[in-house]
Amino acid sequence: MDRRIFLASATAAALLAALPAHAALSPDDAKRFIGGLSDEAIGSLTGTSVTQAERETRFRKLLKAHFDMPGISKFVLGRYWKLASGPQQSEFQKLFETLLVQSYAKTFAQYGGEKFQVTKSWADGDGSVVVNSHVDRPNGDIIHLDWRVADQTDAMRIIDLVVEGVSLRATHRSDFASAIQSNGGTVAGLLDVLRQKVKSQ
Repeated sequence: MDRRIFLASATAAALLAALPAHAALSPDDAKRFIGGLSDEAIGSLTGTSVTQAERETRFRKLLKAHFDMPGISKFVLGRYWKLASGPQQSEFQKLFETLLVQSYAKTFAQYGGEKFQVTKSWADGDGSVVVNSHVDRPNGDIIHLDWRVADQTDAMRIIDLVVEGVSLRATHRSDFASAIQSNGGTVAGLLDVLRQKVKSQ
């Protein structure tokens, strides 16, 4: 993924994750949910005083609190989810989460003061709400992000993030499918690849 897109994705993801949950879902609720982003929301993830280990711990908490990681994990593994054993499913979710945490935490270490703005929101046919926003880069670039928000049992959850037309879920789904095909066509092969990636980080 393009570094500027990844930076915007990571920035907006952590900003959103730091917000409180709401009980009901509507386009206005979802827009307010996203619109509550502020500089304070990323304050815990940026700055020279924050160590990498601290940054990873804080981001993991935000990710678990406000993103539908179980649902996203099932989606990105696709048809291979049902082919995986229970222990394999569990390990995949942990490895996938750790990879996201490691990658985003490193990105926040290089945060350069991007500004985040919400523009509009609308209800989609699947019951979720899409919230449109953009990140203004210091160099003048504008990066567009669409958040897909769903109302779950206990709170709102983010189920996908589309950055400049690129879906976070769809991208990982394609990458993981390719990795499986390149490593014996099994989930076990993918897990080997993910273990190495986590270790190398």
